[in-house]
Formats: sequence, C-alpha cells, structure tokens
Amino acid sequence: MKKKLGMFIARKVGNSIVLTVPSKAGVKPGQRFELIQEDNGTLIYKAIDSNPWFNGEYDDIDFKKEIAKVGNPDTMQVGKENISW
Repeated sequence: MKKKLGMFIARKVGNSIVLTVPSKAGVKPGQRFELIQEDNGTLIYKAIDSNPWFNGEYDDIDFKKEIAKVGNPDTMQVGKENISW
C-alpha cells in the first residue's frame, strides 16, 4: 500500500543534500536505507535493516513456549543417539 506523506524541499547540510522524513513515516533514528535512482530520475529509499533481532520482528515471540514445543538444542545430546542396529 502506497501513501503520500507530503512534499519536501531538499536542503544543504554540510556537504550533503538532505530530505526530511516526517515522523508519521515510522522511521527510527539510526535505521539504514539503500538509495536507488531509476533511469527516469526517481529516487527510491529502501530499508535495509532486516535483522529481526533488532527491527522488532521477534518482539512478540514467546521463546519459552517455542523451546517447550521443539526442545532446547543446548541440552540435546547430538551424536549420542541410542540406535540398536
């Protein structure tokens, strides 16, 4: 879903040109983006911080429940299976 967040004017800050990102865009300070320029001059910013440990994707996972379901790999005895041949 695309939504228009407003119109902004580029401004110079030091040796860079800056575009303002409004708070309603949900961008967090320190969030990383990749800038792509298309052949027609359109600029596209894509978020590149896809680490689920830091971007909040795993915030609502109950890890204790998951360990109870699949077992705890730290306590499993790998390589010491009792197999009767």
